[in-house]
Amino acid sequence: MEKEQADAIAAIGTGALDVIFQTPLTGFLSIGALVLSFVIAKLITRRLKRVRPITSRVRIIIDYLSTIVLTILIMFGLMRLFGGTLANPLVFVMGGVVLLFLVIRLIGMVVELIFKPHDPLRSILRGSSVVFWLTVLIYIFGQWNETVKSFFDTEYSIGDAKISVLAILSILFFAAVIIIVTIWISEISQRYLHKRSGLQPNLALALERIISVTIWIIAALIIISMAGINLTALAAFGGALGIGLGLGFQKLAASYISGLILLFERSVRVGDNLVSDRITGKVTEMTIRYTTIHTTDGLDVLISNDTLINSTIFNETLSNSNIRLEFPITVASTTDLDEARSIFLAAVQKQPRVMKEPPPQIYTASIENKSIKLLARFWINDPSNGRIAIISDINEMVLDEYKKKGIDLA
Repeated sequence: MEKEQADAIAAIGTGALDVIFQTPLTGFLSIGALVLSFVIAKLITRRLKRVRPITSRVRIIIDYLSTIVLTILIMFGLMRLFGGTLANPLVFVMGGVVLLFLVIRLIGMVVELIFKPHDPLRSILRGSSVVFWLTVLIYIFGQWNETVKSFFDTEYSIGDAKISVLAILSILFFAAVIIIVTIWISEISQRYLHKRSGLQPNLALALERIISVTIWIIAALIIISMAGINLTALAAFGGALGIGLGLGFQKLAASYISGLILLFERSVRVGDNLVSDRITGKVTEMTIRYTTIHTTDGLDVLISNDTLINSTIFNETLSNSNIRLEFPITVASTTDLDEARSIFLAAVQKQPRVMKEPPPQIYTASIENKSIKLLARFWINDPSNGRIAIISDINEMVLDEYKKKGIDLA
């Protein structure tokens, strides 16, 4: 059976070569018709792409099928017009090549529509379809060429194992399938944990990371087993490598472990307002390795998770978002203290961000020789909106009222 298939392929290839060498004008016209069809199809596809966003399903279909389908249709139309010239074995071979590419691109399109991969995986998937098509072509038409056939069939020794180029290509193909399925399972688990499980965001993120790592380890073991690599020897090598990596990447390992601890303990969550000696800001993102804080200066700071575990960090919104603010104003000792306190308190109470409960208070913090320090204490529940702005508004209002009442500052 294999010999008959090889003979059939050889006959087709020989017929196509005969067209090129025996009737070069016909061969030139046949190839020219295919090139013309492809160019026209490419131009039409470019116009179709302009009216669709890159992430839409229709755009994916256009990217995969438009050029190749239009090429086939235009080529078919040319054959109907010039049937006598284009009805030859060369056109038959080229048509088979194009149809094979259409089948492969159709499979790739279905995979992308189902799994919806993002770049760079999407680009790799589309490029892989072209590489796979070229490999299949070389293999099929190589069956009637002994040099190409021996290249695919010859087994090469790698240690104790023997493997051929065809086996390597088969392993790569199935490895790609396993990777795509792994990504799909990982994305399904991610969507379920974050949207449908009802778990807290931190716990969902931690479980997502653990499931993702587990799935990728299983996928890697399956691919290694398919490649015929001895897992026992690999385990010994992996143990030695793990010890070396553990010693060399202690800091990195500490960050990952600390990240899992933070996610499970929920001592720091996305949206919390953190204060340390050098940084004050809101947590915008948490990963296994680091936490991103958007500071009051408008900067995004990445802090390793082990720093959050080992350092003293004030989480102002751990139990709730209410925080207390206080700041002083110093007036002259001859000031009418009751009036100065009333103006100060009224300025605080007029701020919409100041909480009514607990109520704001004005205290006489200290009395010196020629000055009296008044201290305002009040609560806000939106620290992410900043503190200096509300203090500035109160100061300006107090200063304006003090000027009107003739109250002097110390």
